[in-house]
Amino acid sequence: MAQHLPSEEQIIAILRDEPMVGSQLRGALGLPKKQKMAFKQLLADMVERGLLKRTSHKEYQLGDGEPLEEKNEKRRRKFAEQGIEDNRRPGARSRRQTGKENETRVKRGILHQIDEEKWEVHEIDTGKVYEMCHRRQAPGKEGEKINFTLYPHPKLKHSYLAKVDHTADALNVTWDEVKAKFMEENNLPKDFSPAIKKFVEGIKEPSAKDFKGRVDYRKLDVLCIDPDGAMDHDDAISVERTPNGYKLGVHIADVSYYVPEGSELDEEALERSYTQYLPWTAVPMLPEKLSSGVCSLHQGVDRCAFTCMMELDKNANVLSWDFHRSIVNVSKGITYREAVQMMEAGDDSIKALSEVTALLKKNRTKEGLLEFKSTEYGCQFDEKGEPVKIIPRETDESNSWVEECMLIANNCCAKELLKRKLQGIYRIHEAPDTKDIMELYYMYPDLFKDSPVMLRDLGKPRRGDTNLNPVAFKLYQHLVKRAGDDETLMNRILRSMQKAHYDSNSFGHFALNWQDYSHFTSPIRRYADLWCHRELARKGKEINAERANSVIEVCDLISTNEIKNMKVERISIKVCSCWILKNHIGDDFEATVTGIEEWGIYVSIADPIAEGLVRFRDIVGEDFYVFNPDQGLAFGKKSGRTFRRGDKVLVRLLRVDPLRGQADFSILEKLSSEPKKTRRQGERRKEDRADRAAAAEALGYLSQPDEFDGDDYEPEYQPVKRNREQRRKAQFAGRERGRNRDNSRSESRNDSRGKKARGRRR
Repeated sequence: MAQHLPSEEQIIAILRDEPMVGSQLRGALGLPKKQKMAFKQLLADMVERGLLKRTSHKEYQLGDGEPLEEKNEKRRRKFAEQGIEDNRRPGARSRRQTGKENETRVKRGILHQIDEEKWEVHEIDTGKVYEMCHRRQAPGKEGEKINFTLYPHPKLKHSYLAKVDHTADALNVTWDEVKAKFMEENNLPKDFSPAIKKFVEGIKEPSAKDFKGRVDYRKLDVLCIDPDGAMDHDDAISVERTPNGYKLGVHIADVSYYVPEGSELDEEALERSYTQYLPWTAVPMLPEKLSSGVCSLHQGVDRCAFTCMMELDKNANVLSWDFHRSIVNVSKGITYREAVQMMEAGDDSIKALSEVTALLKKNRTKEGLLEFKSTEYGCQFDEKGEPVKIIPRETDESNSWVEECMLIANNCCAKELLKRKLQGIYRIHEAPDTKDIMELYYMYPDLFKDSPVMLRDLGKPRRGDTNLNPVAFKLYQHLVKRAGDDETLMNRILRSMQKAHYDSNSFGHFALNWQDYSHFTSPIRRYADLWCHRELARKGKEINAERANSVIEVCDLISTNEIKNMKVERISIKVCSCWILKNHIGDDFEATVTGIEEWGIYVSIADPIAEGLVRFRDIVGEDFYVFNPDQGLAFGKKSGRTFRRGDKVLVRLLRVDPLRGQADFSILEKLSSEPKKTRRQGERRKEDRADRAAAAEALGYLSQPDEFDGDDYEPEYQPVKRNREQRRKAQFAGRERGRNRDNSRSESRNDSRGKKARGRRR
């Protein structure tokens, strides 16, 4: 018989002597465990009405008779009159007011240091003091104002620790602060040393004494074609038609003439290795007086140059080349767009350039050509200098004219370095690894459809001193053709390839399909080109002289810096896009899945152009998502919903950090259709049987009677329905059959043993 719950008077009488936790109170009242839940509900009702209250140690004691709701309301009014937030449960009030349960309330406070490791923050609004969570680095400076949030102390109950909230800081900064912070965090140099500045100030404009021993090309029609707004002009081109073909001159700024080897300026240029281009500025490898002044090939000004003069036949095949120091005076300094307009207007020098570069590209195509269509992005700024729009960079036909001339000059540079046995720096690109190709095949098998290359042929041995691989090159030509204009696929193909880098040996460039390739055409912004200029200028004893730096160490340094610079440039565009996004928090966008990793899904949006991360926990719903690296997808364990690259999704912007170029989204809905579900196993078996039967009949293996004979028809098995008694009898009969079978087996074993024993006795 069920025992009734005790009355409220009985509970109060027991608690009048001493406070008790719930289990002690239930034991004192003699209640069984099965009434635990009902008893807890009774205690909760008494707490709600103010008859009882619960301490921090979960003990029940007598209350003051005031209902809990009224008490909370009085407390809220009291804090409201004093202009203080209710700080008993951090973030609770703001969540009730806004209705956003996942919103974190950010507080403002002043940092104070207690000892070497311990810090605390004094909240500005209430004056309350919180201990800062322990970190390896100090949370800030003494007396600094910070934004912070609270979270429960891991060891002390009803206590909280404070941590700096960088998200709020990121939204309260100016664009100038963002740029300064970006430069600081990426260790980008701000200026050159006083000694370098003093040295550069002594460099004067080139004069007659600087032109001694140089070949004079000032009477040639020399073109300098650069992007709009470019300040450093380091390459120019001249084309002359000859009876046997063409005379192509690639004239490069002679930076090595002004930067002495081993000088402090040279060491600083080596340390920087490149001019770092950011959307809002450029961090130059050389001081501005050199990069944009004395060295730069400006229109109508005499300049010192290093020229590669090539003799070409009528099909633009290179017959000979010569590298020498020269004097040039650019006759036309134009942009890419202006070059196209001059071509349309019939300018003869532009026509000759277009003609010869078309033949150069045709020659490259004969040897094999890989053309990757990838979009580069720039940023538009308003009158205040703040980002307003991310835009794709446009390329004109004239871009390819300049590119072909630079490629052939770099090819000749590598051959000249090898011919003269100089310590050259070569641009090498290794063939893709077979493992990366197979991973691409498993993820995108459709790319390999109708491939002219069998995958098993990729592992065949070849020359060990070359990166050229005709089989892999032919395969990648097919992959690029299959990818077409799909930029997601094109980027994935690019990621499956190796990263080009610098080496002291000419091992070949896989993507260009050239054995010899170097960098000669951009010494203002790349140290490798400056090094090659110095090597090409060496004569006599200088060839065997000791260099100021080891060529191997230089190759390692500039290759490392190249990877770092590429990452910085990529993040800088994200910083601009996040600055634009900071006014769109809470907005919804249509997005495309661009990548999936074990920590989340990367998505990109089109307007404004930006990308960000969706953590698996931020996908709407209660599903649990898992990353499958073999198939390159994320799938929900409950719903079976999948996300793949290229899927269209509806996302909402949750958080933005312009300082780090990070944006967090939430996936609200998948817009792409789910792949068809697989059939159930039974359905597949039935369909397979039907298919096999139809195939057998078509081949004549089955003979069907002319008329249906009911006696030959064998119906499908149908399970017999039994009641409980019938099932019990069937189970009993089955056990009896099992016993009989076991007995017969034991008798058989005994008989066999007896026969063996009799045989031994005989």
